Amino acid sequence: MRMTRKLAAAVGSIALTGGLLAGGAGAAGAVEAAPAAAADCPSGWYCVWSGANYTGRMQKVEGNNADLTGFSVFQSFKSRYQHGKSCDFKWYSEKNYKGSSGVIKRGAKLTGSTIHFIKSNKWVNCV
Repeated sequence: MRMTRKLAAAVGSIALTGGLLAGGAGAAGAVEAAPAAAADCPSGWYCVWSGANYTGRMQKVEGNNADLTGFSVFQSFKSRYQHGKSCDFKWYSEKNYKGSSGVIKRGAKLTGSTIHFIKSNKWVNCV
């Protein structure tokens, strides 16, 4: 029974990630284990953590994404790291690149008790 649940969870995660990649949009993923530090964010990705000080559940995004509302940590996070290789990260408060927005420069890190959210994103100012 335990193995069946683990297998179902793994298959579900693979199907979700594969669907995003196959759709031509950016990719988003989730990691259940609590990362030790911001350095756990892979190069080229924008990562968020549910807890302060890069703790709790981590989710990451690569590429442009018109709808991040299906990823719970993007709707309520307390730590972030912009580990993009050559672009800045532009976030939007609404799906489909609408609402208020802001740009987070490459290398920017933030952690604290303030709760943030992102509903869509683009990579901008690429060099």
